Amino acid sequence: MRLSGWILSTIVATLLLAPIAQAQEPASAPSPAQTQTNSTPANQTKASTPAAKKASQPTPPKKQEALELNPVVVTATRIEQPIADIGTTITVVEDPQIQEQKIDRVSDVLREVPGVQVTQSGSPGSITDVSIRGATPAQTLILIDGVEVNAGATGSFDMAHLTTDNLDRVEVLRGAGGSLYGSQAIGGVVNVLSQEGQGPPTASLVSAGGNRATSEQVATVSGAEGNLGYSGALSYFSTEGFRPINDNSDNLSGSARLDYHLDDDTVLRGFARSIGSNVSLPNFLVSDGVPLDPTAHQRNEFMLFKGEAEHHFGEKLLVRASAFYLRQDLRLNAPPFPGGLVFGAPYFETDSIPDETRGGNAEAIYSWARGWRTLVGFDFKDRWLRSGSFCSFCDPLPPFLAGTTTFNARRQEYAGYVEQEGSFADGHVLVTGGFRVDGNSQFGEEVSPAWSVAIPITKISTTLRGSYSEGFRAPAFNELYYPDYGNPNLKPEISSEYDGGFTTNFGEQASLTTTYFSRRVHNLIVTVTCPVGPSCVFGSEAGNAARVDVQGVEVVPSLTIVKGLTLSGNVTVLDETHTDAAGSTAQPLRVAKHTASALLQYVRSANFLPHDRITASVNYIFVGDRDDITIQSTIANHSAYNLVNAVVSYAMGIPLNHVNNEEVFARVSNLMDRHYSEAFGFPAPTINVLAGVKLDFE
Repeated sequence: MRLSGWILSTIVATLLLAPIAQAQEPASAPSPAQTQTNSTPANQTKASTPAAKKASQPTPPKKQEALELNPVVVTATRIEQPIADIGTTITVVEDPQIQEQKIDRVSDVLREVPGVQVTQSGSPGSITDVSIRGATPAQTLILIDGVEVNAGATGSFDMAHLTTDNLDRVEVLRGAGGSLYGSQAIGGVVNVLSQEGQGPPTASLVSAGGNRATSEQVATVSGAEGNLGYSGALSYFSTEGFRPINDNSDNLSGSARLDYHLDDDTVLRGFARSIGSNVSLPNFLVSDGVPLDPTAHQRNEFMLFKGEAEHHFGEKLLVRASAFYLRQDLRLNAPPFPGGLVFGAPYFETDSIPDETRGGNAEAIYSWARGWRTLVGFDFKDRWLRSGSFCSFCDPLPPFLAGTTTFNARRQEYAGYVEQEGSFADGHVLVTGGFRVDGNSQFGEEVSPAWSVAIPITKISTTLRGSYSEGFRAPAFNELYYPDYGNPNLKPEISSEYDGGFTTNFGEQASLTTTYFSRRVHNLIVTVTCPVGPSCVFGSEAGNAARVDVQGVEVVPSLTIVKGLTLSGNVTVLDETHTDAAGSTAQPLRVAKHTASALLQYVRSANFLPHDRITASVNYIFVGDRDDITIQSTIANHSAYNLVNAVVSYAMGIPLNHVNNEEVFARVSNLMDRHYSEAFGFPAPTINVLAGVKLDFE
């Protein structure tokens, strides 16, 4: 449909239907430790001035409870608003819940989110992919403080090294988000948001250790001094892994955030994050009869810097502008070793892949009246990649001698988007409609419309919701230009998705959310056959040759059994089919038809001391059968696996000089010591026990 048609349809939908309302399942019944932090993430719409915050004043209990049950989110609409007013499906996992479960990786947070599947290729630090509702990792958009971090080379983001230090919350939008975020948001959007410093200075230290020489050290600091709020964290993790040789990894991560309030209407923000990791690759050559590689390893470096300015022009207009710089650098070294033979000759490889993105965003939000807001925004990104490999058999022509495979790529992406919210029937019908126009220096324009509606029925504590959205994925640089495989004539993948469901609350004791969704993707980029020749050396290349249809149901229950004891979980059932053109190899891979998770959590205070606290939780994760690629490069069924993790902690709450709380904890991953794999050829870690101490200072 032409752009004018989308604009007209969006305006009509907005005027006839009425904006946004709830859509998401409520977070599981909050434990006593959960508190809603009034953070100001990137893309927040309300200036959090010192006068408005009064950080030293406690939030009244009733208001605090309301915030816990109805947290504020920004990812679904780019406008800060309560989750109960969102028409799309979104999950929020907040820092208190993450801390109670002692989760140190964002990927492990996502394992408990409905519709999300995480695949880790081996030990800690190995490649970790995230899929939402059966989408590929390249169709899942990852944001850190509102900045897209998907790599230009592959289109996906490796979640293995992203820690939970200094996080405020993780928001997961399930369903296409192309109308606001553009490329890659076909399956959904994961937004990782940092803490804003508030109140008097505080700090914490965590030190833990366990089997397999596992060690974890974390230092955090936050607070406010005058008009300046600050927060930051520095962490180091290392392990020897569980394989007999060359399975160690380490990760040094740092993050910081500054919020400076020039006055009651203006705030400046700065974000920085750095990650450096070393990962050994014992399974670098995955093949029958090949022993573990004793020397292959990989170095990953990640740097992100973002600056943002926000200003209120009166009570109705908010304007925000930001700029960012992102660099990801992967360096791999796999020297030849005895037994590592390919076609009877020793194999070696050295890769260097620096990947940079620069960009900016500008937004304006105008509040016409209560329940009526308009968002207008503009995005720009400049992507750059240099990919270089030196290896045996890099030369595709006989006699397959050592050679170098390199290519450089660059493109500019620009987009404009509009979103309109409206409230009808005295707030009983809430509607949002909008569209985004993306321009790409390689393949032209794409238009992505969306709308959502929510109908709260207060008499029965139920909210009905429905949404429709379109999205696209621009081809990754490897798919376009990788020598002897890339195809510069690729078109973007195009998606359309609708979902609908309801959320019902049974008082404060229980809730149930059910969602049905259906998505279709055209022009799926897969490997296709081609005539062997100078432009097609191996007889195959990337091509737009397939269509995929996905439909499924998500069920999310939550129950408070007794005071302090809660049970929550989710079940997702997927049905995914591919329609392929002749010569393509498309098939749903590593997509389980059935996934589930459950969390049983117990919290009790004042047990032995006036201010002590015991927290214990058991988390169960199930991933069903799925098709996968074997080490013989065939496709076979990969059997289901069950995973149980457990955590127990005891906080004493005894003031000692500047220490206001002391906590001891133990975390057991893979409690039942299951032997399984999430990807063929890469066994998953065995049981890991980590015990430690946390000290809070003020």
